[in-house]
Amino acid sequence: MMKVFLTSLLFLCSSSIFAHKFYVSIADLAYNDIKGRIEGSLKLTAHDFEEVLKAKFNRSFLMEEVQDSSIVGRYVQLYLTQNFKVFSEGKELVPNYLGKEVSLTQDLYFYFTFSAIPNPQSIKIYNTILFDLFPKQQNIVHYTFKHQTKSVTLVPTKNNGIIVIE
Repeated sequence: MMKVFLTSLLFLCSSSIFAHKFYVSIADLAYNDIKGRIEGSLKLTAHDFEEVLKAKFNRSFLMEEVQDSSIVGRYVQLYLTQNFKVFSEGKELVPNYLGKEVSLTQDLYFYFTFSAIPNPQSIKIYNTILFDLFPKQQNIVHYTFKHQTKSVTLVPTKNNGIIVIE
């Protein structure tokens, strides 16, 4: 009886390791006045993003093993450009993907820049990262311009927002 109890307890604990109640991504964007570009990072949970890849390719991947130059790596970049967009004065900014990393705690970071910004004081953010898989997903975006930071939280029912810094 004790063996059944311990096995059940172990199963419950191990199945909840990757389960979580909150689905959040955090994007940090900052305007670099010297280089005239927006520099950014996007942080989310690696296993959540791995679900995107599993849905697309019908097989499991570990993000730390995905090479940026591989077919899967190029799909990751395509997914990011389709689901995370920045606009300035109605013009969609072209992202320059720099790479990714996975921390020991399974946080996944993507790094990118945006150049040729018509008006860096006012940007529109469109972020639908993981909305198709997790209906409770929240995507928080912080934008810093000239030492001022403003934020917007995007959800599936409101997938874009405008940040204006005076």
